[in-house]
Amino acid sequence: MLKKIQLLLFFIVVTSVVTTGLVAAYFMNAYSDEMNRNLLVTADALFEKEWRAGVSFEEAAQTCQRVFSQSGRAIRMTIVASDGTVVYDSNEPSEEMENHADREEIADAIRSKDISFKKRFSNTLGVQMLYMAKYHESADLVVRTSIPMLAYKDRMLQMRGSLFGIMLIALLVYSLLGYHFARKWTRPLISLKNSTEMYKHSNYFPRIQNLSDDEVGILAAAFNNMADDIEKKLQDLETQNRKLALLEEMRAEFVANVSHELKTPLTSIRGFIDTLRNTKIEDPAVAERFLEIIDIEAERLHQLINDILQLSEIETMGKGDEEARVFELDRLVADVAQDLKKTADQKNTIISVEPSESLPVLADPYRIRQVLINLLDNAIKYGKEDGRISIHVRREPDRFVSIQVSDDGEGIDEEHLERVFERFYRVDKSRSREVGGTGLGLSIVKHIAHLYEGSVSVKSPKGAGATFTVHLKIAEDLL
Repeated sequence: MLKKIQLLLFFIVVTSVVTTGLVAAYFMNAYSDEMNRNLLVTADALFEKEWRAGVSFEEAAQTCQRVFSQSGRAIRMTIVASDGTVVYDSNEPSEEMENHADREEIADAIRSKDISFKKRFSNTLGVQMLYMAKYHESADLVVRTSIPMLAYKDRMLQMRGSLFGIMLIALLVYSLLGYHFARKWTRPLISLKNSTEMYKHSNYFPRIQNLSDDEVGILAAAFNNMADDIEKKLQDLETQNRKLALLEEMRAEFVANVSHELKTPLTSIRGFIDTLRNTKIEDPAVAERFLEIIDIEAERLHQLINDILQLSEIETMGKGDEEARVFELDRLVADVAQDLKKTADQKNTIISVEPSESLPVLADPYRIRQVLINLLDNAIKYGKEDGRISIHVRREPDRFVSIQVSDDGEGIDEEHLERVFERFYRVDKSRSREVGGTGLGLSIVKHIAHLYEGSVSVKSPKGAGATFTVHLKIAEDLL
């Protein structure tokens, strides 16, 4: 493409320069001829003026020669009778000159009774001459004025040489300019070609720089826009792929965790059932103990399945809640604390609800109850014997409310704080199984918080218990 444009520009430049030179040469020749003709006409007019003033032919001719010699131009004056006899010549003795009746310019002037111009070789002078012959009827004479062409040809040759040099310089300059502009015009196309080649090798991020305002620039801009779209789509695909990979990883981890969590109580239940079925147990207390363990594991299995279903239901919901209604959050907190009092009493733990103002909220009471139950149940399980659990509820700016549950247990090591809200994550797995946790309670709290445009966090100074804080955008300002 670049070579074709360069050759085309070079051809145009050469054609333009040569054509200009030929036209200039033609007009220079025409101008030279016209200039010589004007010179001869001027000389003849001066001669005729002097002659009509009453001077002789010789004096009039000498006056013309003197005037033109002062301006650096040499002319020759010849006066010829109608029969061809040379009466006077400014350069040669007239009596030594042959008859001029056969000279073309003189014969034409006598025949036409007017002016005649001729270019021909002078046998007398041995050079090319331009002649003007004018017939004067009153004197029956022909006045011939002539000028040598050699001087003007030399000047014309000099001018043509200069013109040829200028043409060569112009050709060189225009060729360089043509090469420069050809590269400038084709650079976007070359960049476009290189970019498409890079696309073939899965490199989708090159861009064409220094765009022009012409059609090539528009094409390059369209290519850049296409590249931007492809880059954005690739980034979106990469993001989607990462999300899919993360979801697949979470799915695999979830399936593995669920399988493990379901397998543990089922294995225990099946083992004790086989024992009861295949072994004769005479002690009723032992049999009762086995049945109690089966009941505990069955309840644990029920809780696990229930938590999984709740978590799945919450994850499929969008922001907000279709079951939302206005209720008093402070009353719900008191009710949940009362419902879990029996469980807390088993560890001689006191649940303390800090006093708060009336706090109307707009939410699904069932979801908020889940948050409170999971936080309180977690605090009871991992708190101290004879311990204390505190609940603080307060209004915050921008329609947010905060629910804070604190216990005085052993706390959570810092390395586990960021992961306690993950599904099936346990800080102490053996203790979690001992107290009957499913590993989904805090994950459910986190998802409900996100459902109401909020968040959940935990602080746990070493050996000083743990404080969980949930922020929910549910405050109702209309009541």
